Amino acid sequence: MLATRNAHKAAEISRLLGVSGTGIAALDAFPAFPETIEDRGTLEGNAEKKAVEAARACGAWALADDSGLFVAGLGGAPGVHSARWAGPGCTFADNCAKLLRELEGATGARRAAYFRTVIALSDPEGRVEFAEGRLDGVIGTAPRGEGGFGYDPLFTLTDGRTLAELEPDEKNGISHRGRALRSILPRLRALLASALLLLGAAPAFAEKTEPGQRTIWDQIMAAQAVRGMRQGHRYIEDKQYDLALQEMRRAVAADPKNPVGHMLLGVAQYWSGQVDASILSYETALRLDPKSAQAYLLLGISHAWKGDAPSSERAFRKAIELEPTRADAQMNLGSILESRGDVPAALELFRKAVDLEDKNPLYRFQLGQLYRKLGRDAEAAEQLREAVKLESSYQDALLELGCAEERLKEEKAAISTLKRAVKLKPGDSVARMRLARLHLKSADRSRARAVLVDAFHLTPEEGGPGLQLSVAYAGGKRAARPGELPADAKAPEPEPSAEADPLAVFEKNLRRVPLEQGAMMKVDAVFLPRPKLVRSGPGEGGSLKKALARAHDGGPGGEASPQAVRRDYALKPGDARAREEQVKRIMDDLRKTMREAPADTDARLGMNLTFTRPVPAGRGDAESPAKVSFQPRQVGNDMGLWVIGTGWMALVAEVLPENGEKPDHPEDADWWTATGLAYAAVGEGQRADSAFRRASELDSASAAAWLGRGVASVMIGDETGAIAALRRALEISPKNKAASDGLKWLLRPAAAPPAGGTK
Repeated sequence: MLATRNAHKAAEISRLLGVSGTGIAALDAFPAFPETIEDRGTLEGNAEKKAVEAARACGAWALADDSGLFVAGLGGAPGVHSARWAGPGCTFADNCAKLLRELEGATGARRAAYFRTVIALSDPEGRVEFAEGRLDGVIGTAPRGEGGFGYDPLFTLTDGRTLAELEPDEKNGISHRGRALRSILPRLRALLASALLLLGAAPAFAEKTEPGQRTIWDQIMAAQAVRGMRQGHRYIEDKQYDLALQEMRRAVAADPKNPVGHMLLGVAQYWSGQVDASILSYETALRLDPKSAQAYLLLGISHAWKGDAPSSERAFRKAIELEPTRADAQMNLGSILESRGDVPAALELFRKAVDLEDKNPLYRFQLGQLYRKLGRDAEAAEQLREAVKLESSYQDALLELGCAEERLKEEKAAISTLKRAVKLKPGDSVARMRLARLHLKSADRSRARAVLVDAFHLTPEEGGPGLQLSVAYAGGKRAARPGELPADAKAPEPEPSAEADPLAVFEKNLRRVPLEQGAMMKVDAVFLPRPKLVRSGPGEGGSLKKALARAHDGGPGGEASPQAVRRDYALKPGDARAREEQVKRIMDDLRKTMREAPADTDARLGMNLTFTRPVPAGRGDAESPAKVSFQPRQVGNDMGLWVIGTGWMALVAEVLPENGEKPDHPEDADWWTATGLAYAAVGEGQRADSAFRRASELDSASAAAWLGRGVASVMIGDETGAIAALRRALEISPKNKAASDGLKWLLRPAAAPPAGGTK
């Protein structure tokens, strides 16, 4: 549903969607629906109000936008009032005439202006997603052109043409509305494809049954299956995977010959952690429809989740064979080839994906990352800048771009870019670490300290009931002795004892989740070849930062690339025994994953546990339970359905001292704090602890150093030390939220296994 009666706008959006009206309706199809009163003070508010009212009234997903023209010489006017600036019932010509009157005599910068569009997408229950776009220009002195609408005849681009002088497709390629819509377009296409598949799954009822024709009963059951699939799809969007699984199973039982049902059942199984079952469902869908590129793509994703690269590669190649223009299949196949070191082939596929969808910021980002791994920083920066132009909130791309600019000696640009990255996602300690180092290099110590002190939140500052926990560890590391610094590269580190269980810290925190609380647990496992992390002898270049570059040279004898695996688990509310069984299943699967890790690798594991339902408080709204622990990058997953972002680890490694090298500024507490943060980000808990200890020795009043000691203590399992460090941070800075919130979690007791249970 397009929540508009503006025929020009509806035509423009439909054209951008490329659906020729299929599955799309405007409000003219619902004449009884009253016009929304746009009385909010912001574009976001008006767009949200229009989308929510239309979605609830029509029982459909609704897309609304609000756009405004912001003129420098008018203090930002007309802004949110652009549509009716000349008064109630005004025409486009009236608005343009008023704009020319208001700017009469204005020249230069006063005529600078920009269009901004905010898009709101609401589901029938009123839950809203946003996107935005912007276009800069100047206001001309007279209208020109016959196309477009609104202020288009006056809005002049850098090439001297007005928007009204552009062909529709050319305008859509650059316009503010086009940019906003492209950023939300993958979401719209997914919804539309799902709706068309489901609507097409149930044939019209036949008056009689001919030989070979489905019976009336078959058709009734198929109609029931369609309803079940619709509801199951909603449950998946709401992350209620157990309920989605139930609906999809019913749908498949009602219409077992419908390939779409089996495919959606596979999706529900995948997100419920039943990946083997999802593979069987996709294979069933393919037996019913052997030409489904979508089913092959999903099959490849499930195989990749299991770490079965050959099967994943075969599935992605088949998807490309069936639909050669699928950019997502090209990119996924390229990711598989890159992971096994075939960089030339991966580069070709990444470039092809960008050629197929040159406005897709993810593909630009992936290509930029690959250029960076090849040491081609200028080309990397070019692609990353394009990604950021297409999606200004693409924080992963900003992080990569800032680091590329630093390598290119463009340090002022790097500081500006990394500031944007930190502003977008304050929980990204990698971006904070790189930004703080740049501030320290430019002798701006106060800004460096401000950036660092906010890098150690054990509790996310965002609202909403839930627990978010991330713990990382490195395999093959021993516990650090108090005050020890790992500066002696010649002393070999002993292998971990047989009794050591690095996953125990995961298990302990799982047990902290209240029994009445449901949660979703995501674990990202990255396996890094050990030669990349340690130096086996004097003079041998085995550091991570050098080996990462060598690993992608594509030549014979190249080292293996990092391998990544993602696991998703649902933790359901229940009694002590049921919870114990769930915890045991999760931990058994994780330990199996670790046992199957490639030989001679070190592991990095991050655990993110998010509450799915609030704890009932017995009165009114639920109370928000405590939330905790250190997440190196609280940025979400921008890498797609199965590919997880490991490239940022190289952005950390390239600034860490190699074994045997002296650290930067060894007598400076702030530099040690930044170094400790870098070690913490890649799971080097022991080295992080040593660096933070050194920082606190050099400056005992550094709150950031003590916060870092708390984080490192959590990572190495020393909760007593973590509590002491956070209390010291509170003594130095009594209002420090990171310290107080972290203590709340650390002081919560872990639940003991039930009597007679096993651990």
